Amino acid sequence: MEDYKRNSHTVWDCEYRHISWPSSDHTLIPCDVYIDRQVFEQEQELIFRGPTWHLSALFAEIANPGDFTSTYIGTTPVVLHHAHDDSINAYVNRCAHRGSRVIGELRGNNKFPICPYHNWRYDGTGKLLGVAMEQGMQSKGGYPDGFSKDCHGLKTLRVEAVGDVIFATFDSQAPPLHDYLGTVIVDRIETICQRPLQIVGYQRQTVPCNWKLFVENNRDTYHGPQLHTFVGQFGIAMPADRVSVDIHDAHALLSSWLPPSGDKDDKNAYPVQKGKYELEDPSIAQGFKALGDLQLSVISIYPGSLFTCIRNSWSCRRIIPTSPGTTDIEYTWFGYEDESDFERECRKKQSNLLGPAGYIALEDAEVLAMTQNAISRGDTSYIEFGGTGIESASDHFNSEATVRAFWKGYCETMQIPLP
Repeated sequence: MEDYKRNSHTVWDCEYRHISWPSSDHTLIPCDVYIDRQVFEQEQELIFRGPTWHLSALFAEIANPGDFTSTYIGTTPVVLHHAHDDSINAYVNRCAHRGSRVIGELRGNNKFPICPYHNWRYDGTGKLLGVAMEQGMQSKGGYPDGFSKDCHGLKTLRVEAVGDVIFATFDSQAPPLHDYLGTVIVDRIETICQRPLQIVGYQRQTVPCNWKLFVENNRDTYHGPQLHTFVGQFGIAMPADRVSVDIHDAHALLSSWLPPSGDKDDKNAYPVQKGKYELEDPSIAQGFKALGDLQLSVISIYPGSLFTCIRNSWSCRRIIPTSPGTTDIEYTWFGYEDESDFERECRKKQSNLLGPAGYIALEDAEVLAMTQNAISRGDTSYIEFGGTGIESASDHFNSEATVRAFWKGYCETMQIPLP
């Protein structure tokens, strides 16, 4: 592990001398890291294939033997597979023979996938079971006597879970998942997973911005009242009784709670608030209290995973960098298995606020594209709202500490020398 760190220092120093880090407190960020191709490639090696954990699936997606779901970690295609032996596995979706994709579907059930190129056959653990024409034909050709299928399985990842949420990492030396996330985030995920989960639906989005801009935006509480003004004008957002910001290493948890219900209030429904304007269909903002008075829970897991519960709009989002200037977002919407039809309909309607074309998300996507298009080499980003520290807060959202925490983790993982 020490050699790995030492090499990454050398790579940054040698290849990226044109990028200098302007501050040691992570309040100034060199904008070259949003557009530089060499930086992008190095992120794949040191961050996405490095000692980090990635939210990869919910157990509800692969509940039965043979079930699989495919995604990406960074630019690497990955499959999460519930194998025939009931184990949960992750492997790189590239055949060990010539690199063709073994599974082409987004999700499905296949206990023994076969590569379409040369018909190499695997099981759900990634083990190679069969090779077409292994002995050749008519005693001619084929593989040599020393060929062993045991040496040619798919590249596997390490898998751990919190509640019904499955994570994967490429690095065998990464810390245990619970230690990586920290107690507060683990407890919140386990609280949300207190009942069996069920998938509501899937969506995908391509945003023309660097992946780090998208991560910053989802930690940035500063922009909400400024950019999303309609939320207050239409009475969609409820004033919070209390808020908290919990930072663990490079991760962040944002929470807010409603005031306690009054004696005459429906204790299971979100209270109705009047705004300056009214929605033509007010049912889009109606909902039920699935987590008591907790109305907002946004977990941003370094480097690129989001586990968010905003009112009844619950999703896992995987942030997938595809180039220095484009990012794919995979949404998995979920709720509880035992919910009523009304509750499930509330979740679907509220995706119109936070989904890819939602009233909130479309504004975020637009402003992130504007930011990416305005970046020039040598620019810096200024992140000093709330001071220069990286501390949790129990009474306000008025800080960019969560963004500074991301950049601190980024510099540590990339082994960037600071001034």
